[in-house]
Amino acid sequence: MSESTVLRRRVRHQMSAELLKARSGFALPTMLVVNTVLITASQLGGLGEKLSTATRGPQPASLAEVSHTVVGLGFAGTLFAMLFGAVLVTNEYRSGAIGRSVLHAPSRTVLLAVKLGTATIGGLIFGIASAGGALVVAWLAFRAHDVSLVMDSRTWTISGAIVLVCVFAGPWGAAIGFLLRSQVLAIVVLMVWTTTAETLVLKSFPSVGRFLPGGAQDAVLGDPAFPDRLAAPYGVLLLLAWGAAAALAAQQAFTRRDLV
Repeated sequence: MSESTVLRRRVRHQMSAELLKARSGFALPTMLVVNTVLITASQLGGLGEKLSTATRGPQPASLAEVSHTVVGLGFAGTLFAMLFGAVLVTNEYRSGAIGRSVLHAPSRTVLLAVKLGTATIGGLIFGIASAGGALVVAWLAFRAHDVSLVMDSRTWTISGAIVLVCVFAGPWGAAIGFLLRSQVLAIVVLMVWTTTAETLVLKSFPSVGRFLPGGAQDAVLGDPAFPDRLAAPYGVLLLLAWGAAAALAAQQAFTRRDLV
């Protein structure tokens, strides 16, 4: 058996082991439940008033705007995708299992790549759950108010964009986990940066904020509340660039620092 064949087999086994860790325990289902509850609560909050205003308006476009806004609230899943990625990595530092993982992996770089790949799959799960859940809740809520959810091309574009940004968010969180290693610190940093610091930059300095990861996400989503956003294709490229930079920084930190 050739050396390359052995390496591929070890990488596959490593990936299987990481996927097993990811779906074991309560982290994934708990985060998915909390994610769904928060998105649903944000969708239902004040919906009746928004729909009442939209249906009384002279233009049907107002109803489409409400539909797009409510479905777009599934964007909150990006935060939980990031947190899942961070927890996936920092759990091993917290428990000390990172040493065993390194011992059984072909190399630290391979282990990091597999972790990022697993976090990407996790991001996809959060993206599908967030976008799909947002659509279902919006459809049911609109029907409860005797109004039909506007299912136009923009609605489907928003849903696809939510899945895409969540796919990027998963490995981004994992990279932060490798850089910070402390689970509490990683969670606090991600939450404060995403919900507060980056939002302030986007609002106060939009010409700078549009080049940040959050600005790139707004570009992909086509957020009308951020008029200074980049075009969607540039947003995707920017997310790729930020992801590559985070992965490289994580690789340098993981391969050069001691595990403890």
